[in-house]
Amino acid sequence: MRVIHYDEKQEEVKIQPDYLEDLWFLTKIVEPGDVVGGSSLRRFKTGDKLRPESGEKKKVFIELKVENVEFAEAANKLRLTGVILSGHPEEFVQIGEHHTLDVEPGQRLEIKKKLSSYHWSVIDSAKQSRHPKLLIIVMDEHKATLARLQTQGLSFFANLENKASKREKEHFDEARKEFFNELFTILKNEKDAQIVIAGPGFEKEAFKKYLDQKNFDFSKAWFEHCSNAEESGVHELLKKGVLERALVDQKIAQDYVVLEEFKAHLGKEDGLVEYGVENVRKAVEGGSVERIVVLDELLRGKTSIVSEFIDQARKAGAKLVVFDKETAPGKQFESFKIAAFLRYRVSW
Repeated sequence: MRVIHYDEKQEEVKIQPDYLEDLWFLTKIVEPGDVVGGSSLRRFKTGDKLRPESGEKKKVFIELKVENVEFAEAANKLRLTGVILSGHPEEFVQIGEHHTLDVEPGQRLEIKKKLSSYHWSVIDSAKQSRHPKLLIIVMDEHKATLARLQTQGLSFFANLENKASKREKEHFDEARKEFFNELFTILKNEKDAQIVIAGPGFEKEAFKKYLDQKNFDFSKAWFEHCSNAEESGVHELLKKGVLERALVDQKIAQDYVVLEEFKAHLGKEDGLVEYGVENVRKAVEGGSVERIVVLDELLRGKTSIVSEFIDQARKAGAKLVVFDKETAPGKQFESFKIAAFLRYRVSW
């Protein structure tokens, strides 16, 4: 994600999402009530008798007040729905009507708002994201459909037939094992991917038992239900938010690293961490802060008691890490609320 332009006084920002996951990060930045602008298509009706779905589509620039924000990962889009405030060419824009801006990777978005410390932390997280890859397997007793979800979208790459038939009992176990072996060979080659295995019946559970016998590492895999083993089953999973889960899991893993580092400094009593609002504020004013860790609830709202000195620290080069209160790292950090990693030891 790139910030093309930011005017703090005018409270305007131009952002360009470069990857599919950037669209998910944007859902943390764009909020109902924001005014956003971007390129879109509007259907232009040339006669009163034309049906609403008829007419020629024209490319326009639309500015609207956001009412709903949706990450449609199955369509590789961020959908921003609201009321049109302005646009051009004016003859193709109906002010006051509802419209949906579909934002895709590579498309710039203009937002009229002042970015808070929380919003900047989201942007930093997007820049540091490792662009997780997902391997999706939808399977039943007849077949398996395999797809990869990567930075630029979804691609289907294999269809495997399960030749095991209950009518041929003497060959059933051998044929099923061959089917599972094919799938397992693919899984072994997807070392950097998170894996989703889904299906409508019990075949995925049988495959799970097979993987357990193979001492498969389940730490990056999870099992879901879907209605079929076709491409539509993969799209069904996307609508459930499997990419969002992968991104959240990645963030949680990163937060655990920071949390353990914080605990280690506390245990050593080396003076390289401070916690509590006033202690962190003093550290910021003293210019010793390298990184600030804060629970998200302290940054919510326009009257946050920590935003001002966090902004001061960020402008001085300090990094900001925000823990979600509802995650396991966030719950462990809840008693501290806010902490600072220091460049050098200080004493008050």
